[in-house]
Amino acid sequence: MAQVEVPAFPCIVHLNAEGGVYRGRVANLAGLEAVGSSEREMLGKIVPLFKRTVAEIHQRGDSIPWINPVPEPKPNEIKRFIPVHL
Repeated sequence: MAQVEVPAFPCIVHLNAEGGVYRGRVANLAGLEAVGSSEREMLGKIVPLFKRTVAEIHQRGDSIPWINPVPEPKPNEIKRFIPVHL
């Protein structure tokens, strides 16, 4: 059976939680944000958004506009690293 190479991309999320609301933003790709009532819910929204965006750019053959260097999280934020396979 032939192996198929599946590309993986780093989704770096900076999140904060205030008043039971979890807000996350992708720190290494501009414009992707999500809100949820738990970290799990928020990540469950932002990861598919990241995957869809990166897949569309990748399929077009364009360069992915990574933010590099990735900014540090703000003092009230937590950093999460999620490897995402297309």
